[in-house]
Amino acid sequence: SSCPPHQYATRRADPHTNRTMRVLILLASLWFGFTAAFMPVGRSAKLQQRQPHRTMAPVPLQMGFFDQFFGGGGQAEANHILIKGDGADAKCEEIKQSIYDTALKGQDPSKGVVPDKLISAFQQNARKFSTCPSSKQGGSLGSFGKGQMVPEFDAVVFKEAIGVVHGPVKTQFGSHLILILDRDE
Repeated sequence: SSCPPHQYATRRADPHTNRTMRVLILLASLWFGFTAAFMPVGRSAKLQQRQPHRTMAPVPLQMGFFDQFFGGGGQAEANHILIKGDGADAKCEEIKQSIYDTALKGQDPSKGVVPDKLISAFQQNARKFSTCPSSKQGGSLGSFGKGQMVPEFDAVVFKEAIGVVHGPVKTQFGSHLILILDRDE
C-alpha cells in the first residue's frame, strides 16, 4: 500500500534530526573558520604540491580572526622623545643630529655607531628635551605589544630597523624620535 503524494508534503521532519543537522552544520562552519584562520599566507597549498622539488621559504602564519582578541603577537622595546608645538619636526631633526654627533664623537662614521653610545646619547637628549613623562627614564617606554601604542608609532616600531633613530613621527601627541631597542621577529 503506497501513500498518496500529498502525505509526503504534510509529513513533519523529526525535531531530533533537525537539531542534529544544525549542530553538525555549526561544527563544520566553526572547523573551516578556525582552520582558515591558521592557513599560511602567501603561497597556496596547490602551488607547493605541484613543485615539491623546490625549497620553499618558511611562510609566516597570520592569525587573522584571532588578532582582534589577542593582538597580532610580538613585543618591542623602545625609547622615544616627544616634542610638541610649532616647529616640532624641525626640533626633532636638530635633536636627531645632536644624538648622532654625540654618539659618533671621536669615531669614524663609516664604521657605524656603537649601540651603547647611541642609546646613551638618545637618553641624554630625552631627559633634556622630551615633554613626555618617560623623559625621566631617558625616554624608555619599556616593553609593549602591537596595538598598545598609536598606529603611527606601531608602524615604525614593528616594521623599521632596530638600533636606528627614526623620526620625526607625527602622532596626535606631537612629533616623536624613536629608538627601537629590541623586537620579537
